[in-house]
Amino acid sequence: METKSSASRSGLRALVPQLVILLLLGLAFGVVATTVEVNVSHQAGIVMELPDQAGAWVGDEIRYCTDPDCGKDWRVSELDDPAVCPACGAPLHSMSIPEADMLPDDTDMLKKEYLHPNGDRVFVSIVLSGRDRASIHRPQACLSGQGNSFEREVVIPVPLAGRPDLEVMVLDMVTVLRRPNQQDLRLPRYYAYWFVGKDRETPYHGQRMLYMGLDRVLRSVAHRWAYISVSGMRDPARPDAHFDEIREVLALIYPAMVRPDA
Repeated sequence: METKSSASRSGLRALVPQLVILLLLGLAFGVVATTVEVNVSHQAGIVMELPDQAGAWVGDEIRYCTDPDCGKDWRVSELDDPAVCPACGAPLHSMSIPEADMLPDDTDMLKKEYLHPNGDRVFVSIVLSGRDRASIHRPQACLSGQGNSFEREVVIPVPLAGRPDLEVMVLDMVTVLRRPNQQDLRLPRYYAYWFVGKDRETPYHGQRMLYMGLDRVLRSVAHRWAYISVSGMRDPARPDAHFDEIREVLALIYPAMVRPDA
């Protein structure tokens, strides 16, 4: 009689040809995707705009000083000149110094802080890739490197007028703030995001990579992809309450990002 272990080995051996075929197809797809002549398009699936007012939420763009010795961040409402740091006179930029150092030069970024009359605060950002598509990557990699730990990862639907629900990835995180001579401060936060390409949207990084490969192979084109995020605080005692905040904010700001020709 065949034992369970020998049956398992037999089953694995039976899968080897299929696995080899899948591997070869993957390698062939990768070769074609990287060698075919591709038209690099500057067209994006969204516009780089966020409203100043979204329902009861009031938005304020965030700008960063480019002088490493200063490095302050400002809200545009605080500035007489949104291009100049009032503390040191250096130029202001839409991304922080570490972000500018890490991302390709032609990456575009827009960040806004939104305040609600009830005291709630959310941050919305758009990162738009340039010619070098390395501007966008899996968000978890950067977030974990910034001292965040993840408690849950879930995709939620966001109802939007006049179109199917938008799918958004939500990360429930804990951010640890190190305080000298004091106990570390643990902040329960959320981070919601999705990716937008030309005629494509997905909350999955792997699916975005697949779409990029298909566009290269089947359309011979590489569009600019955007990575949009919404982040804020959450209440661990009400584990799903922040989903309502995400849905509310996105329903209000999404129309401002839609391309006129979409």
